[in-house]
Amino acid sequence: MSFAAVIAGAGSGTRLGANMPKALVRLGGVPLLVHAIRGMNAAGIDDVVVTIPADVEARAAFTDALAEGEVAARLVVGGSTRQGSVANGLAAVTSDYVLIHDAARALTPVSVISRVCRALEAGHDAVVPALAVTDTIKEVGPRQVQAAGSGGVSGADGVVDVEPVVATLDRAKLRAMQTPQGFRTELVRRAHRAGWERGANEASAAPDDAALVEAMGEPVVLVEGSPEAMKVTTAWDLAVAHMLLTRDE
Repeated sequence: MSFAAVIAGAGSGTRLGANMPKALVRLGGVPLLVHAIRGMNAAGIDDVVVTIPADVEARAAFTDALAEGEVAARLVVGGSTRQGSVANGLAAVTSDYVLIHDAARALTPVSVISRVCRALEAGHDAVVPALAVTDTIKEVGPRQVQAAGSGGVSGADGVVDVEPVVATLDRAKLRAMQTPQGFRTELVRRAHRAGWERGANEASAAPDDAALVEAMGEPVVLVEGSPEAMKVTTAWDLAVAHMLLTRDE
């Protein structure tokens, strides 16, 4: 069985307040992408494809980051959405199985990557690491904006922005998805082809690659994830990731 990895790295760093692709934002002096590739290499996966923005400057910056981190990867131009970017990355893969990962989950432990691989080796075709949900989760209806009136505790006029609760979900049955998500390569390629129209914009794009497989009626199984596989999206997340990275120093 042969394995490869596709790492989505074309996302912007807007919510991080970074004027660069998020994958190139530094954590402990090293780009997030380099951390992610090192994790794959440590798990025994050396064939890594990274999706990047289309402009020439981005390719040069990614090439420099790989050289600086002394890691190897093939660079592939991504699409307008994450789903489209992953589809482009999958086109460059020749392995039997592929792990689809987010550069933003830079500190994913090797043990999580290994669990996904072992489940694939055991015969499952779609495997996702996940965490149990500890918060109470509620389904809401359309947002409502109402006049707040005057006076009161706030002492000011204004509006109240609320969302009505529709239902309280059973958190015992809920899991929070992480990456890398592992697939038999032929299956996830077929899923991307079947759902390609969804990838035209972020509003309709699949929330993750497993959702495309599920949409075809194919089974997806979960393995234990890790809190350390958190996704770095905001400056707060980056600060938490830095704390995790340096906790033993």
